[in-house]
Amino acid sequence: MRKFFFLLVFACALMMFASPTFLIREAQGAGADGTQASELTTVFWGIVGYTRWPDAKGALRICLSGDSRHLAMIRRSAIELKHRAITLFTPEKAVSACDIVYVSGASADDVGKLLRLLDDAPVLTIGDGGEFCSMGGMFCLLPGGGGSGEKTIAGFAVNQETISRSPLRVNPQVLRLSKRNQER
Repeated sequence: MRKFFFLLVFACALMMFASPTFLIREAQGAGADGTQASELTTVFWGIVGYTRWPDAKGALRICLSGDSRHLAMIRRSAIELKHRAITLFTPEKAVSACDIVYVSGASADDVGKLLRLLDDAPVLTIGDGGEFCSMGGMFCLLPGGGGSGEKTIAGFAVNQETISRSPLRVNPQVLRLSKRNQER
């Protein structure tokens, strides 16, 4: 079922946008140190590819917050795709320095502070686990069970309220995929 989900994401990207399809394919190769890296980067870049900013963006500024190996996977794929990756040291810089913020392994207090600062800003917020969405993040990467005790990415969830308040536009196809994923 998980393979079907990722094939569906890839097929939608291929039909809808040529450039995001390139991002998804390149991200899979860039993060290819196992299934989890491939799944994480595929979902991450798929979400990015279906998002539109109010003013056209050339190279997206990606900020990474927290401390986990997921951040390293995203950083590697961003470098391969020639995006500028920034590590956040203070959340206050996120509003002016970031187009995308990916949070992984940060404390609940840090996440809450960061999301309050980004409220209504044109910044795409993606984080690990469902609690990230319940705190006000836009997209949550949901863990799944892997074969040999490793966790994989099962899919993602969305916070419709946060997305609707944002000046960013997310393709409705992504929102539908998220609903299907949650119904499983």
